[in-house]
Amino acid sequence: MRRSILKKGTLLVLCLFLVVGIGLYALDSEYYARTIYIEKVYPHQLGYKILYTTSKLDIAEAYIPHKWFSQSASKDGKLAKGEIQWGDDPSYPYMMIFWKNGKFSHVRLFLKKNMHDISWGSLNPTQDLTDKFNIEEPSLEF
Repeated sequence: MRRSILKKGTLLVLCLFLVVGIGLYALDSEYYARTIYIEKVYPHQLGYKILYTTSKLDIAEAYIPHKWFSQSASKDGKLAKGEIQWGDDPSYPYMMIFWKNGKFSHVRLFLKKNMHDISWGSLNPTQDLTDKFNIEEPSLEF
């Protein structure tokens, strides 16, 4: 019986070292992500205008160009800067911004697929937002 307890104790210690080792490895990730909750999404011919809540409970805006979603890994050797997940989850809409080694990497939008949802809005189609969507990374306030 004593031998059985010793085996279980040794196994427990080994498992503990494994969990701690995996946890320490996970802390060294080159990626950093932040979730931002979206108040309103405005589709535009050049992309999406996003209104979101900052940590100070202010409303800020971000512009996400359509071209970020259409790039493929083989086109110009670049990966897409954007992904969209459509759904009906109660947590939608929100976005996740990813940085790799401190530089903007990509954005993931989690949007309601029903465009009649209260989270969707509309913009004046004649409004010129070319400068707002002609960006390489989003300008965000936290």
